[in-house]
Amino acid sequence: MLGLFRVLEGAEIKGVVAPYKNTRQFVTIDTISLNWGQLVGSIPSKANLVVRMVAPADPANPAQRPLIMAGVDKLAIDLDLGAAWTESSGAFALAPATLDLGNLAKAQARFGLANVPRSLFTTDPVQAMGQAAQVETGTFELSLRDSGVVDLVVAQFARMQDVSRDAARGAIVAMIRAQGEKITGANGDVKMAVDALAGFVETSGQTLTVKLTPRAKVPLMQLMQLSQSDPEGALAQFRIEASTGL
Repeated sequence: MLGLFRVLEGAEIKGVVAPYKNTRQFVTIDTISLNWGQLVGSIPSKANLVVRMVAPADPANPAQRPLIMAGVDKLAIDLDLGAAWTESSGAFALAPATLDLGNLAKAQARFGLANVPRSLFTTDPVQAMGQAAQVETGTFELSLRDSGVVDLVVAQFARMQDVSRDAARGAIVAMIRAQGEKITGANGDVKMAVDALAGFVETSGQTLTVKLTPRAKVPLMQLMQLSQSDPEGALAQFRIEASTGL
């Protein structure tokens, strides 16, 4: 299967309309495009995925029922995801990474890794795990634009608690701040992030921006272990910047 990467440079589906499950609704695929390159052996070190499609909300999926109850019967998906490794610097970057969910939200993210060795691109899982110990975490940036998802969450919470939407919004903000106090401690950066998230929920139509920058070298494997055993300690490895704006 990996040999296909050597003879093909990508795959694409365009202009497809297909029935959705056993319903009378349709999935409309404008484009699904996957391209790859910069092979290291038989493994691509560069790839880009583009997806533009419209799919109906599925009433049989519990996660999508709130959408249907809110009158959202279709999901417009616009995804652009790119990833590339640079051998000279050993840097791996996930950018761009953009997901637009039509009238719900738009997210943009950038994530980097440092000290990624060439020998990590292997089909040998034992060798890959051994080389992964060298990889260091880079900067992570996230931008989330609210186009209706906050009001959707508030409406669902109000329905579940049988309260007004204003009361539901206030309760969600209070829960965010209460949970934030448990992990903030003396870390002022975390408090800033919690305040920004609370403000994002308080006023609809805003953009939440978060940036995490390593304070020093942070091995990726060590961070993953720390995030499970000591989330506060994991956050302390980063300088956190967070803000909201219209």
